[in-house]
Amino acid sequence: MNELVKLRQQISEMEKQAAELQKKNRPAVLAELREQMAAYGITADELSRPAAKTARSKALQAKPAASAPKSKKAAAPSPAKYRGPEGQTWTGRGTAPKWLNELLVDGKTREDFLIRQDTPA
Repeated sequence: MNELVKLRQQISEMEKQAAELQKKNRPAVLAELREQMAAYGITADELSRPAAKTARSKALQAKPAASAPKSKKAAAPSPAKYRGPEGQTWTGRGTAPKWLNELLVDGKTREDFLIRQDTPA
């Protein structure tokens, strides 16, 4: 018999065994769960809601340790420093954009596109 066919038969037999074991153990597992729920005061309604929404789970959530590194604040976006002829902007940070590089190849300078802050609006 083909090895693949044998494996598929074994899988089928094992799935049947797993289903039988699940059916056999189900009442005991349910009884244990009911006992644990009663001991901790958990209701069926709490199980159907996401954990973050239950008052009990909010109280039980661990607070971060004092020695844990603090998260970085989100950096405010940098203002545009350069403006292209078609309204494109660049902050002057990171790799220069394609539009600016193309204009530099044509003989322009970065200063030609510098947004002047000293001029009144």
